[in-house]
Amino acid sequence: MSFRQLVAALRQQSGLLAKRDIQPAAKVFPHLPFPLLGPAGMLGDDAALLPQQTGQLLLACEGMHPGLVDEDPWFAGWSGVLVNLSDIAAMGGRPLALVNSVWSEGPDGQEQLLAGMRFACDRFGVPMVGGHSNQHSPYRALSVAVMGVAEGPVLSARAARPGDELWMLVNQNGSFYRHYPFWDAATEASPASLCSHLSLLPALASAGVVHAAKDISMGGITGTAVMFSEACGHALSIDLDLVQRPDQVPEDAWLTCFPSFGFLLAVDPSYADRLKRMVQADADLICCRIGGFAEGSCQVRLERAEESECFWEGGLGLTGFGCGS
Repeated sequence: MSFRQLVAALRQQSGLLAKRDIQPAAKVFPHLPFPLLGPAGMLGDDAALLPQQTGQLLLACEGMHPGLVDEDPWFAGWSGVLVNLSDIAAMGGRPLALVNSVWSEGPDGQEQLLAGMRFACDRFGVPMVGGHSNQHSPYRALSVAVMGVAEGPVLSARAARPGDELWMLVNQNGSFYRHYPFWDAATEASPASLCSHLSLLPALASAGVVHAAKDISMGGITGTAVMFSEACGHALSIDLDLVQRPDQVPEDAWLTCFPSFGFLLAVDPSYADRLKRMVQADADLICCRIGGFAEGSCQVRLERAEESECFWEGGLGLTGFGCGS
């Protein structure tokens, strides 16, 4: 092979040309997320450089449901950021930066995914600092990860104790998004409101008012309760009569929805009044006691009036990450 032939062949190397897949992301996200870091902090390096932190680092990742990615890519991009930030808040942390992996059949398949992520990053004030792009996939897919820091106490779900009360904290000022079980109280909210709500969890942790928490996820209130019980290794009961919800929202829909801002909290009874005082100024938030933790296996019981039924047996693992695993 001649020199010119070699150069021509190198120009056509698939691994080189595939790097052009990064261009759509480069057009969407700011290139200097942390100006104080200078050029070394610019996007496009082999790894993202983050400002030095004081505290314990938190890392979370979410893969978006393929059906949502295909049907509503903008909302999938938005949600990919939102759910990660909620996971960091649930641990009593503050988000630092995000990365993503996006796969599609071509550049057009990524446009709305990237736009949704950029919108969320701007609203919450958390930068996207890197990721991976592939425009030669037979399908669309999105995964987003986040780095955060807990500068105060960590709200591990494993810290819940028998005798703790179970509290629910949810933003009620929303509506169901299209036909999905997603309670959206975020896409129309102001950046100030979004950031204020996320900062509430670290504040509650620092005040010692809450010592364990779980983000209400796709399992809804009842499903998240099972994961909470599994994580701490204690029994958990929920009194359905105590679960407050917005007017006109059916009970079953509320118990199983995925709220944009929703958490289950473990609270020592002696701190219950202080919790209410710290939250009561925000009329958008429901903050109510809905049950409690007790000695015993990881059983979850649901109660109403004089009725009580086992919802989940303690011996039935759900995630596999139990207290003793």
